[in-house]
Amino acid sequence: MKRNSKDIMHVREYRNKQGELSYQLYCNAVNNGADKDIKATKVYVKTVKVPLDLKGKKELEAFRLECQLAWREEVDKQGRGIVVEKKEDIGFCEYASRWVENILVYNPEGYSHYNLCKGGLKVFEKHFGKHKLTEMTLPVVQKFCRWLCTRTMQKDKITVIRSLKPIITDKRLSVRIIAEGSGISHCTVVDALKLGATVNMKTAKGLCDCLQVPMDRYFKVESEKVPFSKASNRRLKIQLHSILKQAVIDGYITTNYAARDYTPTITGTEGEKEILDDMRDIQRFIKCVEQEPDIRKRVAFGMFINLGLRCAELAGLEWKDFDFENKQVSICRNTIYAQGFGTVTKAPKSKKSKRIISAPQSLMDLLAEYKAWWDEQKINHGDLWENTDRLFCQNNGKDMAGTTVAVWLREFEIKNDLPFVTPHGLRHTNITMLIANGVDVKTVSARVGHADIQTTLNIYTHYTSEADRQAANITEKLLRIGA
Repeated sequence: MKRNSKDIMHVREYRNKQGELSYQLYCNAVNNGADKDIKATKVYVKTVKVPLDLKGKKELEAFRLECQLAWREEVDKQGRGIVVEKKEDIGFCEYASRWVENILVYNPEGYSHYNLCKGGLKVFEKHFGKHKLTEMTLPVVQKFCRWLCTRTMQKDKITVIRSLKPIITDKRLSVRIIAEGSGISHCTVVDALKLGATVNMKTAKGLCDCLQVPMDRYFKVESEKVPFSKASNRRLKIQLHSILKQAVIDGYITTNYAARDYTPTITGTEGEKEILDDMRDIQRFIKCVEQEPDIRKRVAFGMFINLGLRCAELAGLEWKDFDFENKQVSICRNTIYAQGFGTVTKAPKSKKSKRIISAPQSLMDLLAEYKAWWDEQKINHGDLWENTDRLFCQNNGKDMAGTTVAVWLREFEIKNDLPFVTPHGLRHTNITMLIANGVDVKTVSARVGHADIQTTLNIYTHYTSEADRQAANITEKLLRIGA
């Protein structure tokens, strides 16, 4: 609906990429007080984000009306020259903390974003701890952005130089006992027993303390300074931008100096994607999956590489999501482990993440076999089984986080001496296989639930570039034939 300049009050609704609703409030008023020289009507604008828990039409209408009345009253005071109550001179970090706590108010399912932003507060505290919100000037923000691009961290590379197996044999210990005694997962202990393997400091210290041996005898520690990733740097810049943007809306400051027009381009290292990029490795992986005795793992790994699912999407699957007749799977929820909240289920990552995708017959046959096994387990557990329809769950039927499947995969790779790849790496493998074999990018993007086709193009440039070179070769051959 277009805004009429004669309207005293006008509201425009809009949604961001995540589908979140906001109201932009326009209010016309003749400024008779503060600016007496201005004769024309002045337009005052304010943006209000609608809390996600407001769903019903009446609730939304009541909230919109409340916002309109409050804004109309404030504008009326300004227009008549009445001094509006001055905002408190708040510290930046105090305001940033309030902003973070509001994340779950406006998005009750934003657990991951909330935890990431809480981590960002620690970085802001070091740089802006003494700054008032009004002191977030252009030089201050630009200095922070330049620091982001140059910051480094100490990275330890710890290599196994002598096997711990003789010590374990002499003490008649099992891997399970060592894992429990050192507080390290079973698969990590197995991996750390290999000569030449790399582990983190926690693992090395935990094993040496448990076995009571000197660390420098079995592990070589090499330290180097490495830059932070571009993704990590951009996330902090975006968080700062969002906080200052809200501060402008709330009237604490007049300009958001973290906006793109004021800040330098954020740089950092680009992480390489872990995938199985050799067809022999892929075929070997699939062969090992087929021989895996645990049917839960056969199904989980098969769905990763066949459908390109995210870990959280796999953990959120229920039997009602499968259409065996049409060989289709509906992706409509995520199950994650969020620190401080436990295992929670929420909506998919984006609107396009909610999708229906086709599955190969071999996978549907495996799922039918798994369903028979799953039903048997439910009967065997009796009253101990929670009332659940989840494909993957704990022994009592309770929800299982996707991180458990990641542990399964690591143990599976160690047992079968396979290249290390994460569940997300199997997702990348699925995508790159499809693109490399001629499936158009739009179809691939829809199958994997990317919010934008450009995401697929940006991430998998190597494979689209190879396809482009092949197209050039085909053109050349056709032209030669024509000649």
